[in-house]
Amino acid sequence: MAKYEIPIEDPAPRLAPTAARILEAAKRVLARDGFPALTFANIAAEADENPALIRYHFGSKAGLITTLVDSVLYLESVELIEELASVPPGEERRRALFRLHQTYARELESYHMFYELIPHILRDEELRPHLSALFDWYRKLDAWALGAQAGTDHPAKLEPLALLTVAIADGVALQVQADPELDIGPAFEIWRQLIMSYLDGAGSGAGATTDS
Repeated sequence: MAKYEIPIEDPAPRLAPTAARILEAAKRVLARDGFPALTFANIAAEADENPALIRYHFGSKAGLITTLVDSVLYLESVELIEELASVPPGEERRRALFRLHQTYARELESYHMFYELIPHILRDEELRPHLSALFDWYRKLDAWALGAQAGTDHPAKLEPLALLTVAIADGVALQVQADPELDIGPAFEIWRQLIMSYLDGAGSGAGATTDS
């Protein structure tokens, strides 16, 4: 999996204890009150720290949000890689990918914070490239997982398909945010069958071409 190293790092090891408390306080404020409440004053009050320390440790609100996004997504990204790498390539790994997408779609708290942040990240020129890199990584990882055989596929040729898998997974997760009781199992099964049919039928050339 070296080709698909996570484009973010775990911020926890490099954070001083005070910074770690501030970050956890920011997560609580975001999860409880939404992005408009994510101010230095509110975070400092939640952490019982001086607001000046937020700027000292994170530099700016953009720096805090970048660290917040990385913290929310890092552990899930590691788990995703380890789970996919633990099964052999081909149909078993593809099934694992769909199973994991379905599982993560129900990660209500993580997705809730992510969706709170996305509209503001998209409007921020400093933050937008970071989000773009994350989506690019997820597409490449899905393309790798959808490949038929280790070492023989062209993941780049599967990236258009992976773009759809990431979009569908995120779209389903958004609907689960609106209705946590939504039964997403049948929809994921239809989606899995469609992708399997495409890869095993006329579209298999997109994922099974070998190097010439």
